[in-house]
Amino acid sequence: MMNRKRPLALLLSAALAVPSLAPAALADEIVEYVPLPVVNGDFESSPTAPTGWRVVASPTSAGVSATIAQDKSYSGANSLKIVDDNATNQIGVYSANVPVQPGETYRLTAKVYVAAKSVRGYLRFKGGTNAPVLGSETQLVSILSSNNGWQTMTIEGTAPAGTVYADFYFYMGGSGTGTSAYIDDVKLDHKQVTVENPLELVYDEPVEIGDAVKIALSQSAAFGVGPDGRAEQYVTTVGTPVAFHTVDALTGELLFSQRLSGSDTIWGLTKAPDGNVYFSTNGELYRYSPGERRIEALGQNPSNKQVFDLKASADGKLYGATYSSTNLGRVFEYDIASGVFRDLGVMKEGQQYARGLGVTDDYVYVGIGTTAHLMRYDRRSGEVTEIDIPGISGQSGTLSEVDVYGGKLLVYSGLKLNVLDEATHAYIRTIDFQTKVSPPSPYDPNLVYYKQNGDLYAYNLASDTVAKVEGIPELPDDTAVKSHAWLTPSSGAFAGKTVLAGMAAFGETFLYDPTTNAYEEHLAQVPPSPAAANALEGQGDYLFIGGYQRGMSIYDTASGRFIYNNQAFHQPEGIGFLDGKVYFGTYSGARMYRLDMSKPLEYSELGWANPGLAADLEADQDRPFTMTSGDGQLFIGTFPTYGRLGGALTVLREIADGDGDRPRIEFETYQGLVPNQSLFGLAYANGKVYGGTSRAGGLGVDPTEPEAKMFVFDVASRQLSVQPFTPRIPGLEGPINLIGELAIGPDGLLWGIADGAVYKADGTVDAYDAALFAMNPETLDVVKSKIVTRSPFNTSKYRPYYLRFGPDGLLYTNIGRSLFAVDPADLRTKQMINGTVNLMTLGSDGSIYYMNGSKLFKIPVKIDSADIALSSSGPLYVGEEANASVAVNLANGRQASLGGAAVQYVSSDPNVVAATAQGIAAAAAGEASVHAVVTLDGRTVVTAPVRVRVMPNRFGDLRFNPGGKTDGALYADAPAGESVTIEVHGGGALLASETVTGATYGLAENGQAEYRFSFKPKDIPQDARQVQFKAYLDGELYSLSPWIVRTPPGRSEMTE
Repeated sequence: MMNRKRPLALLLSAALAVPSLAPAALADEIVEYVPLPVVNGDFESSPTAPTGWRVVASPTSAGVSATIAQDKSYSGANSLKIVDDNATNQIGVYSANVPVQPGETYRLTAKVYVAAKSVRGYLRFKGGTNAPVLGSETQLVSILSSNNGWQTMTIEGTAPAGTVYADFYFYMGGSGTGTSAYIDDVKLDHKQVTVENPLELVYDEPVEIGDAVKIALSQSAAFGVGPDGRAEQYVTTVGTPVAFHTVDALTGELLFSQRLSGSDTIWGLTKAPDGNVYFSTNGELYRYSPGERRIEALGQNPSNKQVFDLKASADGKLYGATYSSTNLGRVFEYDIASGVFRDLGVMKEGQQYARGLGVTDDYVYVGIGTTAHLMRYDRRSGEVTEIDIPGISGQSGTLSEVDVYGGKLLVYSGLKLNVLDEATHAYIRTIDFQTKVSPPSPYDPNLVYYKQNGDLYAYNLASDTVAKVEGIPELPDDTAVKSHAWLTPSSGAFAGKTVLAGMAAFGETFLYDPTTNAYEEHLAQVPPSPAAANALEGQGDYLFIGGYQRGMSIYDTASGRFIYNNQAFHQPEGIGFLDGKVYFGTYSGARMYRLDMSKPLEYSELGWANPGLAADLEADQDRPFTMTSGDGQLFIGTFPTYGRLGGALTVLREIADGDGDRPRIEFETYQGLVPNQSLFGLAYANGKVYGGTSRAGGLGVDPTEPEAKMFVFDVASRQLSVQPFTPRIPGLEGPINLIGELAIGPDGLLWGIADGAVYKADGTVDAYDAALFAMNPETLDVVKSKIVTRSPFNTSKYRPYYLRFGPDGLLYTNIGRSLFAVDPADLRTKQMINGTVNLMTLGSDGSIYYMNGSKLFKIPVKIDSADIALSSSGPLYVGEEANASVAVNLANGRQASLGGAAVQYVSSDPNVVAATAQGIAAAAAGEASVHAVVTLDGRTVVTAPVRVRVMPNRFGDLRFNPGGKTDGALYADAPAGESVTIEVHGGGALLASETVTGATYGLAENGQAEYRFSFKPKDIPQDARQVQFKAYLDGELYSLSPWIVRTPPGRSEMTE
């Protein structure tokens, strides 16, 4: 594998023209927001009280308030100020009812100044004055980390059937303290859309297929003792929703399981001295009681929603490390006895991650990122000081956890363990390890254990020595350990012995006795959970779906089934294709996995397999979001790792080896194409790669460049042929934040999407205008463009938009994170569904597939007609069966993929032709019509009927003896008037025939006319294996035999 990395020399193109400004296309939808009356929406009615609004505080009003304020207002003299400074009380300020109409869309807007933390707004639809809420929409507005000022809260929703009134309210929840916000200029508008020259689409309503990726991945775990004294294991699993489980630590047997809605991951979990297990997700702290097998919610922490670590102190306190891009990395404290939360504040100014903790009687040690710092919080004085780690502190990176054992600080930094003296903070050494260190051994308190790949190591804290544990089986190699503990089982092979327990990310659990070197391994039997989708692409009949954090599945649209689910697959960020092979760009480390659907599926994380590791791009790159291919090469655009700016373009190719089974993978990575920017979109045409960028870099670092750029990369020279530039797109008034995806359309134009900033009055970004544009790829002139929609400011800055050209000539895209159809000719647009769509693609029949959380949805193309076909085109003999097949013709000219379809065959006369599961069976001589009823994606279509004729078998004494005799007799109810013809058929062809006059017959015993016939050996080909006889009386088909198998002379045998 070749991996050459080098800076890129820039070549100026003399042919580069300044992009011209093309006029925007006329909008086909005219959207008008008509104001509705809101009582005291500007809060100017009274200088002291919010008249017309209802203030609800519960359980008491202590520490919460809603008052009229004059110190801040967006317009006029007054605003509404809401304060929540109580850890248990909550407050909501409710508007008066506003009459609305069901089925209509309404927009709530309000100016919001968040002085501390956040405030949430709700738009609700009700069936009457005191009737239940029929539906609601919500938005959270948080304090800005820089340039804090007035923000616009915008909530839009459609009134469900039965709606009479809408109301809206602003809310601060219980358990939060120090929360404060101002509200002004509250408005409710009726959204009215007038469509001119509407875009007609050929799609039906969406249908849900189901959860696409299921995994049993754990990000946190602990060990303990259950109520019956046996060792237990507490495991959380990622999913939508997240789940908490209890299993037997010795056998893996599942003892308890509960899902928790509202979140997908539990990072922070700890066992406290009170014997209970505490964990946090989405800001809520939970307690699990092993004795009661019960989970209870304890409230929201006062720091941040995202909790990455949770540790308990010996004196009954819990500490949580949190993340926020705006509120920065904070630590909170929870007193188990009193149930009181306390925000300990930001641990390192300017840093968003308080990532990991270590707790002693005196201090809380806090690991910081994405610039690495180790902080020490004094539990008595509250003083925060920094501990320097040479070569680590102040560098890009994150310190994810701290253990304090034997007078040493063990500080986690990726796959490095930094050892410091606890008292002096002197640096001692760095050890390669894999995520977790065990508590000290009860046999030797100087020994701690850790896993490195598939090996177990012991580190001596006193002597500063490392020793590999020999003579035990390989530990789980591919995944990281999530928890260690020392257990004393009461049963099993380790009964009465204290052993080291460890659990890896997929529940792989091991027990190790250091006194005997005995080792056992089992799997925690936790059920898989649906994972939120993180990537989606299609090729042919297959959809490839990547899960968030882990997992990958394959859905076969032809069969309507998920045919593959890999729980261990690394998180796919982007999916691309090279000469029919599938490439998954995964997080972290920008590893590329290759899949060949023509070969058996066998996965390897670290080696060549199918899918298997094809390339590790490294180069400080983490997330391969965008890919395109051309000229036998795959072009990969990446985002950098945490805390870094500057993506890269990688060119990958496959070189056939001699045996042709395993190609050699070569790649080159080019950094610095666009300084300090990540690659957000790629398209290939005529030896050139067109690129678009995002200002964003890795998580935890702010962008430094003012605008996103485009560039052109010459594949032959491996150099830029056009310097980075920002296109001028009509209608985008603010700086362009991102450009991508890009695609070459059927019209030969270079299509792309750009987000341009929309500013608030105070100069901060409020939202983005999402523009679709098309360029001449040679001149880079913008030849057409349109502002399609508005993209929320908090939308993803990392995942490119989709651009997919359909077989109906339209363009389908999730521009602005909404699903739109676009006519490329005149840029008419139509939003296809409501809600956010982050992932979408087209199926082989033109159907649209998209993800909503963990679930895969399909928007099927409208059905035009359906046809039925039989495997036998001629008449059938009695007893003969024929398979049937159906084709569903779509409105876009394609045939539908019939995955999941139900097909029922129906006969007009079952006594003549009986319907079977696979087709039909001929029951008696006669005629009947047959049609099919097809149910596909909740829609039913009936085929046009086909006529089926069943012929009687009036032959007798049939023999097929090549080399001997081929003969028999035909029995007719009455003699033929003119002639009788006997034909022999085989292999789809007429083999022989004999015609006699109608008068040449004898009489059978039953009085029927008997026509005997015989064919010579030379008349029948020697390679014929079976034949069928047909009889014609006066030119009309009269009789049809079953198929007769060749037999030795003197015998004959029918196939039936």
